[in-house]
Amino acid sequence: MELVYGAGQIDRIVADVQQLLRDWRVKEKDWGQAYLEYKPMTPADRVLVEDLGVTTLVNSRVAAQAATSVYRNAGTLDLNSLPKKPLEDTTPGDRQAVADVIGTMTSWPWVGASLATKTLHKKRPALIPILDNQAIFGAYMNRLWPEKRSLADTIKAVPRIKEALDWIATDISRSENESVWTQLQASEPRRSRIELFDMVWWMYFRQMEPVVAPTGQGSKSV
Repeated sequence: MELVYGAGQIDRIVADVQQLLRDWRVKEKDWGQAYLEYKPMTPADRVLVEDLGVTTLVNSRVAAQAATSVYRNAGTLDLNSLPKKPLEDTTPGDRQAVADVIGTMTSWPWVGASLATKTLHKKRPALIPILDNQAIFGAYMNRLWPEKRSLADTIKAVPRIKEALDWIATDISRSENESVWTQLQASEPRRSRIELFDMVWWMYFRQMEPVVAPTGQGSKSV
């Protein structure tokens, strides 16, 4: 089975997606898979400093300054404004609302889209995808990748975040991918479609751009 990634902009064929999922279960057992399996004990509609801890499983490299930002600003974040539906069912207006919430976090010092979405994904695992600096902004949305290595720039701009949400929403709902997502969800019933999107893309990304992580480091590199 294969999936098309790229939202009709720079489409890439990702082949043998079943094997990529199998690779994920083995290679990400102690990192990405542990992150997905973790059940937060914090409130679903609030972000607390404690929510940053699980992001280290996907190597968010969260700094003490980011924790301070969450401590001081989390009260301004309204998660009740988020659409109550999975990303594949959202409208452009819904995705703008999601981008605005993510953008509230990225307006805080030391918080970019990567850390914000690694935190918020645990609050809304079917709605908010992980927008990794390298894997998503630096590779998935980069026309020069993989001929040139992925970028690792920190993203804070709401329009760019909204664009990433639109791309992912397209790929998880486009007709040529539908039957494959259905089969993958049958094999991984606990995973949302955006989680399957991320699992497959991450393994493909690292297949195309391998890296040897230092001892003690987790999976996602940014």
